[in-house]
Amino acid sequence: MQRDQTEGLGEEQQYGALREIDVSAVPAADIVESQRRFRRNTYVVIALLLVGGMVLSGWRMALGVALGGTLSIFNEHWLRSSVGAILGTVAGSRDKRVPRWTATKFILRYFVIAVAAGLAVWSGYFNLLGIGLGLASFVGAVMLEAGYQVYLTFDHRR
Repeated sequence: MQRDQTEGLGEEQQYGALREIDVSAVPAADIVESQRRFRRNTYVVIALLLVGGMVLSGWRMALGVALGGTLSIFNEHWLRSSVGAILGTVAGSRDKRVPRWTATKFILRYFVIAVAAGLAVWSGYFNLLGIGLGLASFVGAVMLEAGYQVYLTFDHRR
């Protein structure tokens, strides 16, 4: 006895069909807490790099780290707002097109950071390596958060 291939499917949507989603979803508490720790860890890494740069290489290195750290925080904020705007626009519109300026801001931040770093190095007051270390402060923050998450994974007291 053969069954009809559509039997039991009813009115369900097929795979890949468009459906409405809730765009006002609130992030989970652990994600919010992780973002808070990430931001705090970024500041901690910048502070450690500042002290290390000043002690080991002098004030030019410390200025470079301070500028790079500031640019890193600026970059993270701008990236978060640009991606949020892009995703919010796409999720809220039916035509799924992103306005040109919204997408342009996503790329423009690279240009702004490169110009700021270039002018700083050209001035002679900032060390290029320090700027690079400051810009990479988010890497240290991610590593600290990853270490904390591994610790939580193996913590048997919870």
